[in-house]
Amino acid sequence: MHSSAKSPSAGTRVIIADDHELLRKAIRTKLDLAPDLLVVDEAKDGQETVELCRVHCPDLVLMDIRMPRMDGWEATKAIKAELPATKILIVSAAHIGITESVNKGADAYVSKLATLEELLDAIRCVLGGTLQHS
Repeated sequence: MHSSAKSPSAGTRVIIADDHELLRKAIRTKLDLAPDLLVVDEAKDGQETVELCRVHCPDLVLMDIRMPRMDGWEATKAIKAELPATKILIVSAAHIGITESVNKGADAYVSKLATLEELLDAIRCVLGGTLQHS
């Protein structure tokens, strides 16, 4: 079957979790240009992220740390407990780094100041099993 529309099997299933709507929309717009990535949903807080992961079983979550109701660390822990195969890439303005991110259960870290290419590189490294930070 050939189709230009993305289907769940058309690429890596991604959820974007950030409490800033503008940032979520900007990331989604950029990721929608990548043929191998499929943004299946967006979450505005950690609790919603966990709930959406239960529904969509994504391959990857782009996770902010500072969010209402449940922060990114708590959401990461909950997601990894239920869906250990789901990769978590921390996307944050906080200066934490890869070591702290991995110690708290994430697969990698990239700064919100990263370029689109750096974000895409980090995503592909995480999906390929290589730890990444930018």
